Amino acid sequence: MCRFEKEVGNIYRLKIPFEDIYTSVFLIKDGGGALLVDCGQSREAVDEYIVPALEGEGYSLSDIAALILTHRHKDHAGGLPRILELTPSLTVIAGEGVISEAVKTYPLPGHTRDSIGVLCEDCSALITGDGVQGDGVGRYPTLISDKEDYISSLGKIAADKGIRALIFSHPYRPWGKDTVHGSEEINLCLSYCINKAKGEKQ
Repeated sequence: MCRFEKEVGNIYRLKIPFEDIYTSVFLIKDGGGALLVDCGQSREAVDEYIVPALEGEGYSLSDIAALILTHRHKDHAGGLPRILELTPSLTVIAGEGVISEAVKTYPLPGHTRDSIGVLCEDCSALITGDGVQGDGVGRYPTLISDKEDYISSLGKIAADKGIRALIFSHPYRPWGKDTVHGSEEINLCLSYCINKAKGEKQ
């Protein structure tokens, strides 16, 4: 059965099969409320994965305070029409802003111009979506729309010493995992991505 699994602190991940990999939807339990980050690739992803998984946590879509989109690629935002069909009044956030006292969006242009992360200050974790690319995932290589923006975004994360975990939407190569923890692992990850973007040998 599909379900949200605890990732870090108050962040929970739902893995939805996508081609030969998976994409992720995140549930953030924010005080007495709840937030969703991304919404899968299709109406089937919403009906067969997201809605049942929310019910397993005691929520319905109408309980969600806001849906945050890390960017508009299909595997992250393709379920939006179905979500809005089921919950037309749902607040959708796709840009910079403060969501609550402990949750803020975090601009990460580079993969796409509109890419954002979601910073959860209570657990010092940044959901990066596809903002940290590594060597790509599945059949997809590293996908960067603007190299300078991408390098700048990675540098911003590296300079933010309050971040203790990076949570990716996919298990990127070469790490083969979807979360990195601690300053040493984070710095190695970001340095790898920066050097790759610059065309330097690893």
